[in-house]
Amino acid sequence: MKTLSSTASATKVKSSNTCEHVPVRYPEVVLCLEVYHNERTWMKTLTELRDKIYCSTDLIMRKAEQHDPSAYFLIEDVFCNDLREPSAIDYSGPIFHWLKNSKDEALKKWKYIISGDLQNKEKGLLDDLTTSTLPDFKAVDMHKTRFCDLQFRLGAGYLYCHQGDCKHMIVIRDMRLIHPEDVQNRAAYPIVTFHLKFLLRKCSICRIYGAKKVTVDDKWAKENPCYFCDNCYYLLHYSQDGSLLYNEFSVYDYHQDYL
Repeated sequence: MKTLSSTASATKVKSSNTCEHVPVRYPEVVLCLEVYHNERTWMKTLTELRDKIYCSTDLIMRKAEQHDPSAYFLIEDVFCNDLREPSAIDYSGPIFHWLKNSKDEALKKWKYIISGDLQNKEKGLLDDLTTSTLPDFKAVDMHKTRFCDLQFRLGAGYLYCHQGDCKHMIVIRDMRLIHPEDVQNRAAYPIVTFHLKFLLRKCSICRIYGAKKVTVDDKWAKENPCYFCDNCYYLLHYSQDGSLLYNEFSVYDYHQDYL
């Protein structure tokens, strides 16, 4: 997807350099997963997949000394919790507590999800589910679970949650038998086939602070589109009493570009 604030292109990434060699056993199944915004080929446990997922939130929380090792994948009706670290929290615990103690509210929300204002494609994925009962959710340990232990659908969207409330959609795009052209070392998987690189733009005015706003067709801006930090944006567009000086432009929140 492209927006005014970002563009994306894939960067090829080599498989990890590992000294260990574990021969492939035939027949072996290879899954191709998209973890927005990464893609990887995988055929091992879910924790090995999780450890290969890059997210800038992990780096930020580590620098802030607030890193949380907890995480889960929600695949169909199974919460796969990462509890390897002693300090890890079972993220699914409060959800199960809510399902148990707020059944009417949970069922109401579930009915909305199934029969509410969904796109036709999403409804097609849920045709086999009913609105009368909630799914029979359950929890398993991520480090003991492989995809062969789970039921899943190709093309369906599943959830990866970490660092409290940082969520990513994961999609299993392909499933096939391994062939001779694939990497024949099981220890090399999961293999990242591409990931997006992030570019944080600086303010076009002061060239010091990071951009927070981007304007389009802005008559007083030096570029089109033009990127602003909060301070420069408000100095250019607002008077001292807080009133907008002119509105002949469009403005959007700017987050980051993908290269």
